[in-house]
Amino acid sequence: MIDKRMLVDTVTIQKTTGETDVWGKVTYDEPTTLKPVRFDRAVSHTGSGQNRAENNFSVLMIYPKYTPIELDDSWLNGLVNDTHRDYIIRKIIPQYHPFKHTILCYEVEVI
Repeated sequence: MIDKRMLVDTVTIQKTTGETDVWGKVTYDEPTTLKPVRFDRAVSHTGSGQNRAENNFSVLMIYPKYTPIELDDSWLNGLVNDTHRDYIIRKIIPQYHPFKHTILCYEVEVI
């Protein structure tokens, strides 16, 4: 189990509504604040010279013991904001407790 003092981040998360606005952009539900969580940001650069690309693959760790929320596949393509930039949810990986079949943590991979 993780110590709550290590969960130092606060983010907002939004689920897609499945609808688009008049310009064809995806619309989102009202934001939900998740606190405390752990958000590990990572930036990688690929290519060289003029063909450089930046990838912002990051992982959001949500422990339901401290942040009660239930995540499923309906949250995919949702929006995560850490007050600096917006990220899109690409993968949700539930981590189960080894002795009880309960969810210990959600690993949310965002880009």
